[in-house]
Amino acid sequence: MIKVENIEYGSMNYKKTLDLRNKVMRIPLGLNIYDEDFSFEKNAIIVGAYEEEELIGVGTMSYSDNTFKLEYLCVDTDIQSHGAGGKMLEWLEKNALKKNAEKIILDARVSAQKFYENHGYITVGDVFMLSYAPVPHILMEKKL
Repeated sequence: MIKVENIEYGSMNYKKTLDLRNKVMRIPLGLNIYDEDFSFEKNAIIVGAYEEEELIGVGTMSYSDNTFKLEYLCVDTDIQSHGAGGKMLEWLEKNALKKNAEKIILDARVSAQKFYENHGYITVGDVFMLSYAPVPHILMEKKL
């Protein structure tokens, strides 16, 4: 059974989220997540998805005033499509609502666009590339 819980920035579990994000989102692109600055996550909502005691997914959302942005949502490539991503997304959306969010924006990888559409997000921009993740992305949002 998959459980989702908050993760504190800088904790041992947080360090595990960096390892997982590196494995899933950076190493396949020939990049290293440890070359990036994640200090902005001190004020982010960070969640982990666990199966037993093993971290299998991570989601992070930054926010300032009423602007909420899903920064990362990834699940270990060995177990994708088993519901962990949807559970984390739901958890993050509920946390955003508690903080009076009206909408969430995100830069989705085009390969994940359908996943977000299935969860109520709509495309609001054109395809673009990010310098730190050079694969096609699309701007999406969801009104809460």
